[in-house]
Amino acid sequence: MIHSLKILTIFGLLIFTSCNETKSNATKVENDQLLAQASMIPTEKEVPTIYERIAIDVSYTTLHNMLKETKYPKLLQEQGPYTIFIPLNGAIKKLHPKTLKNLQKPENTSKLEAVMDCHIFRGLINKQDIIKAIKENGGSVKLKTIGGTRLIASMKDDKIYLIDKKGNAGRLMANDIEASNGIIHTIESVMMPAN
Repeated sequence: MIHSLKILTIFGLLIFTSCNETKSNATKVENDQLLAQASMIPTEKEVPTIYERIAIDVSYTTLHNMLKETKYPKLLQEQGPYTIFIPLNGAIKKLHPKTLKNLQKPENTSKLEAVMDCHIFRGLINKQDIIKAIKENGGSVKLKTIGGTRLIASMKDDKIYLIDKKGNAGRLMANDIEASNGIIHTIESVMMPAN
């Protein structure tokens, strides 16, 4: 009887020790998994500035190459906020070859800047703001750029168009692209100043 009691006591101790080790190992595994998961949580990346987006997006390479020697690398990294309608590569290639060649000459930097000024606005203007303004103003609204040019925004078949003083119309493509210092919209045509 005493012998049986000793065996039961030893057996009970073995089970208790084994359970404690399993519990401890389970906690360790859980903690390791939590630590591993914690290290895998993506850190929030800093939102790029407007100019940084222009520099990294392949849709804007033509524009980026043209702007390197202008005031825009600095201006479009400032606090702003700005709203910019960026002409896509295809929009710039639609320009008359002579016009494009002239805009790319170093001596014509001021002309290129005047063209770019037709695409930039102070403050934040998202797609819904434009749609609302168009509807409230009888189907079109004038938007004043930082260069003083007034572009007309209107809609056709639920698409937003900008029209410059020369009658060039450009449809907005991608909208409300976030930047740390503003909002980017893309446009399929280049807006030109009146002169």
